[in-house]
Amino acid sequence: MSAARQLVELVDEVFRLSEAFVRAGDRIVAEDDLTASRWMTLGAVAHGPLSVAGIARRRGMRRQSASESVTWLEAAGLVTRAPDPTDARAPLVHLTDEGRRTLDRIRPRRVAWAERTAAVATSDELAAAVDLLRRLREALADADSTR
Repeated sequence: MSAARQLVELVDEVFRLSEAFVRAGDRIVAEDDLTASRWMTLGAVAHGPLSVAGIARRRGMRRQSASESVTWLEAAGLVTRAPDPTDARAPLVHLTDEGRRTLDRIRPRRVAWAERTAAVATSDELAAAVDLLRRLREALADADSTR
């Protein structure tokens, strides 16, 4: 089988895996009234404030999806928006204390899920998969930047 055909199979599998990850994420955070997308958004600002565009970039989401999640999370009291002192056009999204407590409640469920799920592969296999996916993503980003 050619490398191109193998890549097509990999892409198909990645799309199916992405959907499976979203469903798993939805189950992990359901008791906190979140979705996987909202959880990803909340987690994006766990280490410091970001703009909606920054959240979208960090999580590989569309800006519109990140914006919708931020609006919901803000209404739920899990994040706040504040002016960015370096860019008045794009406020920064900050995690609230309740947002931090929510992530802390989710963490043990996420860890348990990851330990169960990772059992299908060795550490070396997972590291190789991460490396390959990262190189493919970077190659695609490079190709996009040269257009």
